[in-house]
Amino acid sequence: MNQALENTLALFKLEQVDRDIFSWSGKSTGFQRIFGGQVMAQTLIAAYQTLEDNKRIAHSFHSYFLRPGDLNKKIVFDVDRIRDGKSFNTRRVRAIQNGEAIFNCSISFQKPEKGLSHQIKLDKVPGPDGLKSEWELRYQERKKISKKFLPMWLREREIEMRQVNPQDLLNPVKGDPERFVWMKPAGLLPKDLKIHQALLLYVSDMGLLGTATQPHGLNFMSRKFQSASLDHAMWFHSNINFNDWILYKIESPISGNARGFSRGSLYSKRGKLVASTAQEGLMRIWD
Repeated sequence: MNQALENTLALFKLEQVDRDIFSWSGKSTGFQRIFGGQVMAQTLIAAYQTLEDNKRIAHSFHSYFLRPGDLNKKIVFDVDRIRDGKSFNTRRVRAIQNGEAIFNCSISFQKPEKGLSHQIKLDKVPGPDGLKSEWELRYQERKKISKKFLPMWLREREIEMRQVNPQDLLNPVKGDPERFVWMKPAGLLPKDLKIHQALLLYVSDMGLLGTATQPHGLNFMSRKFQSASLDHAMWFHSNINFNDWILYKIESPISGNARGFSRGSLYSKRGKLVASTAQEGLMRIWD
């Protein structure tokens, strides 16, 4: 396990302040503001800690990003036990800084049950073997990056990501709003389903908004372009083993009114759909 993954997993170790209140005061991830995937994963962990039945599994996550998070200040997670039923549990969680909510979400948990099952077939996609990682592609372009930003450009990655059709970050061109990315942690995760879910939720915030900008030849590095996640939803369809490769298929069917909409499907290496995502993000051009 590399240091970046160790640091990311350390984000999931929250301090319990009261029965349903938790806090985080360590080093947050992100650039200028807290990375949205961090707060999503932490709210999931906080909600899990309020369940009496440890066999209940998160299956549905719906959230809104309300304010930019401050990298240097503590985050408080306030969990509301909305409902504890025979089959389902519902939790509402607010992430708070300086007395104001920066993030709000609702999470539903369910006991394991048998039921009807089907899945749309995944079209054939090249596997991860032989594809270059995002870090390798960045390393090739390192001489084009200012020394000021080079440490950020080449920072150690907690997740190895390999795009089937890599995008040129320095010279983005217009393309189809679709992306296929293979992902795997840079180390072995513990055998704890909530950790696998939290890390998958963490990484699911990477690439959704970027796919919505592809038809416009823009990315997060483009001048006079502002982007930010507005909301995020995720559904866990089955147990997850994130110690193996997972394929993230992303498509953006529409954008407009300074917002881009994207949805994603996450498949195991054998082609099983294990989770789905959807997100709207801000896409604003400044004059």
